[in-house]
Amino acid sequence: MRLRRIAQLTVFALAITAAVGAQAKSKDLKNMVLNYNATVGGTHLASGNYSVQWQTHSPEATVTFLHDGKAVGTAEGKLVDRGTKFSSDSVMYDELPGGGRAIREIRFKGSSEVLEFN
Repeated sequence: MRLRRIAQLTVFALAITAAVGAQAKSKDLKNMVLNYNATVGGTHLASGNYSVQWQTHSPEATVTFLHDGKAVGTAEGKLVDRGTKFSSDSVMYDELPGGGRAIREIRFKGSSEVLEFN
């Protein structure tokens, strides 16, 4: 009887863990288009399509850039709520001396949260 109860609790805990994990994954992974070559966190990213995945550390975030399913760069950033939902995805850049670009901020359609980089 005790073993059966432990098995039931284990199955319940696994189901909750899977549900929470699936919800977090969908929230913390977005697609973006990088229109220009740019740097972020010291990593050069060529223009193209990327997936952006992040793990927050309230409010800091570790952000991973994926291209064709492979991690190509990681940067430390911050998740900031701007208070207004954005109508489109966009990447904000800073101009660097010499003409290059650095990613300053990534905005996602339908969200008021942005990923901000220094």
